[in-house]
Amino acid sequence: MNSYRSDYHRKKLTLLEKLGLFLIVIGYPFLVSIYSMLPPLIGLAGYIIISNIDKNKVYALAGMVYLLNLELNLTLPMLLSIFVVIMTYVFLYSTLKLLIRCQVCFLFTMIVIVDTFYYLALFLYDAMFQTTTVVSDMILFYYIIVDVFVGVLL
Repeated sequence: MNSYRSDYHRKKLTLLEKLGLFLIVIGYPFLVSIYSMLPPLIGLAGYIIISNIDKNKVYALAGMVYLLNLELNLTLPMLLSIFVVIMTYVFLYSTLKLLIRCQVCFLFTMIVIVDTFYYLALFLYDAMFQTTTVVSDMILFYYIIVDVFVGVLL
């Protein structure tokens, strides 16, 4: 367990890890825009940003670029997801970190909170500007469930 912890917290990324990170950040939002059954993984990206904003700036920046790329590909409001993630970090992260000791429970809670606040912000955006950015149907619940499931598996 100790060797895993030291591998997880190392600062340098290998070339293969950088390439994989680049392909995920750039390629996955293209796939999400083409195939509607692929979830956008907004909550997982938000959790990665929140958990690495103090420790590993590369992962936090990669999460922000991923969210920005996702918003560009899906024609969502610009910087809304990053705004929701930063507000979650500022107002809820430290309190929830003290209250929830279980790492998987904390991951689950943060992903659900980021997803819920983001979709609520999208619905508020739609109401304010009288547009239809996202449709409220069962696919949103599918996105959240898959987002939590992928987050727990990682």
